[in-house]
Amino acid sequence: MGTMTRKKRIEIAIISLMLLVSQASLALARGGGGVGGSLGGSAGGFSGGSISGRGFSGGSSGGLGGFFPLPFFFFGGSSSGGSGSGGLFGFLFFMVILYFIFKALRSSRRGGTGRSSTDRGLGKGGRDDFSGEMPVDLTGCPITNSDNLQRFGKSINFTRENMRYFSETFPRWDRDFLIGRVRQVFFWLQDAWSRQDLSAANEYLTTILGNKYRTDLQGMKARGERNMIKEPVLNTGDIEFIQSHLDEQTQHFMAMVSASLIDYTVDASGRQISGDNTHRLYYTEFWEFVWQDDRWLLSNIYQEDALEVAKIARGEDE
Repeated sequence: MGTMTRKKRIEIAIISLMLLVSQASLALARGGGGVGGSLGGSAGGFSGGSISGRGFSGGSSGGLGGFFPLPFFFFGGSSSGGSGSGGLFGFLFFMVILYFIFKALRSSRRGGTGRSSTDRGLGKGGRDDFSGEMPVDLTGCPITNSDNLQRFGKSINFTRENMRYFSETFPRWDRDFLIGRVRQVFFWLQDAWSRQDLSAANEYLTTILGNKYRTDLQGMKARGERNMIKEPVLNTGDIEFIQSHLDEQTQHFMAMVSASLIDYTVDASGRQISGDNTHRLYYTEFWEFVWQDDRWLLSNIYQEDALEVAKIARGEDE
């Protein structure tokens, strides 16, 4: 139990004690100015009485009711001497005490349990673009990559060891180097796609994938459309490698990429026709790279339900 919790419990106990003491004090004061008056002064104070209206009949009506929370605050203690106003004061005092107890209880529940946060990473310019709070989707649910990390846990561990072994001979398999290359290709592709300019594709994409994307862009241009990608974010910690392969003919790896960006499409006049230009889109994709022409080139992008990805998750393609 933390210090804050103990402190709040002590505060609640003190407030409760103040409540009881205040009831007794007000009861004594309203009962006639002394012990004899407040308690009735004689055994006759209990005679002929029952709980009705203002409390016990006789001498106990002014004070003894003060030791019972509801009779004292709601009914008052005596039929004379301003019992109505005293009852109202007691009721208001009682509500104030309850308010402080409520605040103390709520504070004790919140104390020491601050919300965990995750920094989603570095933006395109290499600076920290986020405040560090946990990102949430449109329904308010936290966005994390924990499910995928568990799903591909076996493949991630196997690939990490495999790549470490490869890097002992081939520096191009160094983990930090590969993470840097994945981010470089990721940010170039978002920018080039938005500008509809793939002139530098040979530096980042295989010929087959580059031709495919050129065809897609030509189709969009013919329709007078432009897909806008803004503020892409890909943290180095949101890249995990789930598959790697090296033999005499080929070398390739697959990276699980958890990124976010703003994605929407406009027509020739600049009017938005699809997507959302106000909310970030969080997603996970699987990017496959191959070693060609002395560089790592992006060869394919798979979605989570792709057959190749499913095989890797089941451990069938290690």
